[in-house]
Amino acid sequence: MAAAVALLLTGALGAAAPVTPLLTQVAELTLDGADGVLPGAVDPVRDLVLVHGGAGLSAYELADGSLRWRLPPSSGRGRGVQVTSQASDVLLVNEDFPDGGTSSSAVDVRTGAVRWTTGQYVWALGEYALESPPVEVRAEPESSGGGSPLREPMTMTVRELSTGRVRWVLRGAPFAAIDETAPEAWSVDERGEFTVHDLRDGRLLRTGRVAFPPGSPEMAAVYGGMLVLSARLPTGQYLETRYDTRTLRELSVTSSPLRFPCGGHLCEVGDVGGVRTPLAVLDRDTLAVRHRLEPNMNLLPSAQGAITVQMAGEGSLGANADRLIDLADGTTLLDLTGWGAQLAFDGSLDALLMRRVPDGVQVARIEDGRVRLLGTLPASLQRCFHTRQRIACVYDGDRLGVWSVAATA
Repeated sequence: MAAAVALLLTGALGAAAPVTPLLTQVAELTLDGADGVLPGAVDPVRDLVLVHGGAGLSAYELADGSLRWRLPPSSGRGRGVQVTSQASDVLLVNEDFPDGGTSSSAVDVRTGAVRWTTGQYVWALGEYALESPPVEVRAEPESSGGGSPLREPMTMTVRELSTGRVRWVLRGAPFAAIDETAPEAWSVDERGEFTVHDLRDGRLLRTGRVAFPPGSPEMAAVYGGMLVLSARLPTGQYLETRYDTRTLRELSVTSSPLRFPCGGHLCEVGDVGGVRTPLAVLDRDTLAVRHRLEPNMNLLPSAQGAITVQMAGEGSLGANADRLIDLADGTTLLDLTGWGAQLAFDGSLDALLMRRVPDGVQVARIEDGRVRLLGTLPASLQRCFHTRQRIACVYDGDRLGVWSVAATA
């Protein structure tokens, strides 16, 4: 009997023990001079929250909201931030000035110290920083025969993003272009002769020749596995010719179906008469169509499974979710109607679900094939971003809250 009483008391005490909340607010900040509604006012970068405001560019710890560093206010019209996973120790800050000038600086993520700066616009590509001055087009003197425009050769300086050290300079002839997927650097002249270099060190890879369309050569670009040449006719009309960058085979201007990895399969979308075809899930090996989504639906591959979302109507709570499906055959695993879905910014592909309810915004995750509620955030919430352990949200226009997420499994 004593043992039974002890067990009953133990059970009663266990039942009365408070349940640990899954969401706990660890920080609440006032965004001085920053309007949280405007895109870019708050940026998540690795383990930091960057706030663009009257006090400057402030970096707060995502763990507890403490200030790590602050850059002085910008003297330009705007500031932008670029980051890459290949250079985890720096972020690239670009500024535009009222006179049309620009500057770019590499900032140490840990300390906020400026490592190097240049008076040109720079964009980050992996572990490299690509610097290109504006292209100038000037009129040819009348005495030389005609007043036709002359194009100054384009140049591209390839720097190490972390140190700013110049590795090499690509000189266009006059066109210069970067294939970000290779990565390769192309120089193309007005006859269509091209030279391809390794982006990393400028090493010559190959040469060749293609043809511009009729008219005055206007531009050469490389993207999506294509070399795209454009020319302008005397009427002002532009013509475009596309080539496969590997085979140099001329491609139809009509876009071919776009294929991209999604989960363990391939996804494909096409264009027929300007109308997007329904997304198809293909077998990676045979390219056979396994199933198609409904029209105007997209796919969000996450760590919790494949989530179908509506293409239209994405808002502050993420994409409008529809279902959790088995990617292999399209079978519905869970109805997600009414939820917004967004992926973590840290590359983990963790999905967060959010929806508005009378007393605020409910937050949830998908676990064990069901929706697991984490808690409720303020009703005035305007924008959120998250990792597995933290959720940061702008609310009330000028407030930033950080919540920790307790382990649920």
